Amino acid sequence: MDLADYVDDTAILFGIAENAAHGAVLRCGGDAHVYIDGLSEWDDGDQYAAFEVTGTLVEEGRDADLRTAEGAVLHGIGRRYVMKNATWERIS
Repeated sequence: MDLADYVDDTAILFGIAENAAHGAVLRCGGDAHVYIDGLSEWDDGDQYAAFEVTGTLVEEGRDADLRTAEGAVLHGIGRRYVMKNATWERIS
């Protein structure tokens, strides 16, 4: 699945709940992680459980934001997918 195909559309995603340094994410297979807007972390009992998440998928940030004008690498998350106005249901 290429998440870029669903940007700015209502999407239903299935994946595994995980907590990341910058907030709660849904791991949708492989390296595809989607941040859940407004959710700082999943409850301990929900982390690593399967969820269905519905909302508007948007793309935020840019990978270019991870470098200074001089080319030095900065810390951050660069380009990322975020689910806005999300609702979720645990499915396992």
